[in-house]
Amino acid sequence: MPADPLNLPLDPSNPLPPSNPPSDPLSHVLALAGARCTLTGRLAASGRWALRFPAPGRLKIITVLRGTCTFSSARLANDVDVRAGEAIAVNGSDPFTLYTDPAAPPVDATEMTVPFHRIGSGEEFSGVGGDLDVQHGGEALLAWALPPFLHLTSTSPQSTAVRWLLEELDAELGDPRAGGGFARDQIAQLLLVQVLRSYLARPEALPAGWLRAVADPRLAPAVRAMHENPAYAWQLHELARIATMARTTFAARFRAVAGVPPLAYLHDWRMRLAAHALVHQDVPVGRVGLSIGYASESSFSTAFKRAFGTTPLRYRRTGGRD
Repeated sequence: MPADPLNLPLDPSNPLPPSNPPSDPLSHVLALAGARCTLTGRLAASGRWALRFPAPGRLKIITVLRGTCTFSSARLANDVDVRAGEAIAVNGSDPFTLYTDPAAPPVDATEMTVPFHRIGSGEEFSGVGGDLDVQHGGEALLAWALPPFLHLTSTSPQSTAVRWLLEELDAELGDPRAGGGFARDQIAQLLLVQVLRSYLARPEALPAGWLRAVADPRLAPAVRAMHENPAYAWQLHELARIATMARTTFAARFRAVAGVPPLAYLHDWRMRLAAHALVHQDVPVGRVGLSIGYASESSFSTAFKRAFGTTPLRYRRTGGRD
């Protein structure tokens, strides 16, 4: 039987984490969603220009390697200058424009030559874009949990790492070497992590959801406990004790931050783990249910059908797309 990449515990009566617990919740969710940041194109430009982007429908990251451009969106009250060594991220819900001159006629970005596009001599500005790709169902875990816009500035805690990554990316793009494609892919992944860390550093800007709960220093220990041992029959008072809070205070704060009560969050997390296992692991349905705390296959199937509107077996056969 193949190894379980999510390392789910099989004994729901065991209150301790597995011997090799999964990593932090963010890493766990990234793995569960099959998240990958794919570089989509590079722009070299000079002079007056403006590019209009449709709503990408997914998390998009734009990094500036050289020069400065300005970001504009109807959602923002003011346009934002983005300088060399900085990055922006959008959750994909809105169209936006990048420009150096607001009076320049905007060009549809979908008409750009990819993977490399030049405007003018291309000597004044250089930038690279990337999209977040996830497996089916991963959108709810990532893009939908993010605010519409993030500006990762030179003063953010992640700025040093981002500047280094952008320098390495610029070097790989400018001087093709053996293993360059692999190196660029890994740099893109690290850029994604730094962007998400920047989101976590500003929990007040996050919408209610799992990511904001992970970012909340008082709730994070309880969230980690649920992620590390989803099969355990957690009680509200146990989670409150882990968070060192009174039960009613913990319950109210969790609902306000995560958008759902703690045990509803746990149930949703269990169902997402089960859905992933059904599609990506060749294990019996009963074992999947046991791994997330259901003592019988019938009780698991009932809960799963209530959550997804279909049986575990049918979900597996259709790859979760029915």
